[in-house]
Amino acid sequence: MPVIRRSSHRGHGGDPPPLRIPDLHGLTILVVDDNDDALEILSTFLQACGAETLSARSAIGAMAYVDTTPKLDAVVTDISMPHMDGVEFVGKLRDHPSGRGVPVIGLTGFYERYVNANVFDAFMQKPVDLDDLGAVIRSLLGR
Repeated sequence: MPVIRRSSHRGHGGDPPPLRIPDLHGLTILVVDDNDDALEILSTFLQACGAETLSARSAIGAMAYVDTTPKLDAVVTDISMPHMDGVEFVGKLRDHPSGRGVPVIGLTGFYERYVNANVFDAFMQKPVDLDDLGAVIRSLLGR
């Protein structure tokens, strides 16, 4: 399982380098985060890459998409959420017929608490470097 920690890439003059926008056209990606700002940033980035995004503010809401969406290509989920955390969510996703082979990227600001959570295909520490997120999605999907 790839583990990606925060990146400290800096361009000339201390400015962050421009984003490398991966081509994610034709993909449907479910984004799950209980933080509205994080959910919006992740969804906007993935949409800018060409992906169709489904956004859920809870794992329970995400399961509704799993029940009704014919094809999910990937899931990007926060791990530390109320009511049902990302680890429990992935367990339910893997038990669902349409979620068994879907790659899941777990995101957390609490790296030490979840470092042994081996249910994820990739694990990234918040705040997430969007370049790294795009690269991980492409790698997991063989693009």
